[in-house]
Amino acid sequence: MKTLKLLLGISALLTFNACVKHNHNPVAPRQEHYSFVEEFNDNRNNWTFADSKNLAYGVISNGTFKIDYNDNLSEAYYVAKGVNLNINSDFVIQTRIGSNKNMGLLFGYDVNNPNGSMGYSLMVDYNGYCALYDEGGNANGSNLVTLVSPMQYSFIRRNGDWNEVKLEQNGNRWIGY
Repeated sequence: MKTLKLLLGISALLTFNACVKHNHNPVAPRQEHYSFVEEFNDNRNNWTFADSKNLAYGVISNGTFKIDYNDNLSEAYYVAKGVNLNINSDFVIQTRIGSNKNMGLLFGYDVNNPNGSMGYSLMVDYNGYCALYDEGGNANGSNLVTLVSPMQYSFIRRNGDWNEVKLEQNGNRWIGY
């Protein structure tokens, strides 16, 4: 009988211990963080190029990447660099651009996309207009689609002067600066 009481006591003790509330802090999912910074102090990321057929050249000099594009038969020349951007996460892209024509930030180009996604571009031109385009093959079809029509703002520097361009994806919204 003593053994039975002892077993019941131990059993009750184990049962009550099993019911003790424990405060566990949930572990947050690991945040992916990736930075790509290019100071254009050298050519470590292979930016320089010579495309004599299209009269286009790219050189690095004094902390800048300069593209000369002298073909008046075509309005655009693209230079793309893969930087492991995860377009399904929040991100910030920032650069400083200046041009005697039209210059922009192209992002979201995907060589592995079966639709031939060309990405999106945030453009600033010589006269101070800026616009946002779907370059084709994305959600809006295969052709160039204007997402934000060219608009001129007083804060945009004109005549080819330098402008800082920043695009932030926060959730499913894009915010351009």
